[in-house]
Amino acid sequence: MTPRGNHPGRWSRPLRLLHLLLAISVTTQLILGSVMDGPRPGRPESADFEIHEALGFSILALIVLHWRWSFTHPAEGVRHLFPWTFAGLRNVFRESWQGVRHLRLPAGEPGEEGSLAGFTHGLGLLAITAVAVSGGLFFILRLSGASRVLLHEVAELHSDLAVLAWTYWGGHLGVTVLHSLLRHPTFMRMFSLRD
Repeated sequence: MTPRGNHPGRWSRPLRLLHLLLAISVTTQLILGSVMDGPRPGRPESADFEIHEALGFSILALIVLHWRWSFTHPAEGVRHLFPWTFAGLRNVFRESWQGVRHLRLPAGEPGEEGSLAGFTHGLGLLAITAVAVSGGLFFILRLSGASRVLLHEVAELHSDLAVLAWTYWGGHLGVTVLHSLLRHPTFMRMFSLRD
């Protein structure tokens, strides 16, 4: 089933724009977070940390928009991203097995419930949400004067979740490149903003 107003195999323009903005901002944030100096007691914040905070709030806003879109457009959202019913998971495992058995990647079209691509994107959205929320929590706790011990624990959680986000990012990029090498139009279908 194709979302209304879309060509077969095309995601809606708002979702493609959200995906593009998240791809750019999350990639930038992951790189910046890896090279920046974090805050230290008694020292002024570095410019790269201040950029990291501002970009983090922008990403959090994009994530909120993505979640809103996912709940109001279930064919492209929750049904596609979270096929955690028996039938949906059976389809995910079937696509995974066929992919391994026949060495082929499924396309992951809009409206597919229980697709491997949708399931994987759902896990990515959860990972990026967790990183952004933990970063926002660190910011709020720091402003409210929380103890160093609590700040350290939240910062460690944020760093651990960032490793998970890096892992997802690398896998997602790898599969995107593989789709391109196999001449699947997946990349252009997602990043072209023309209808």
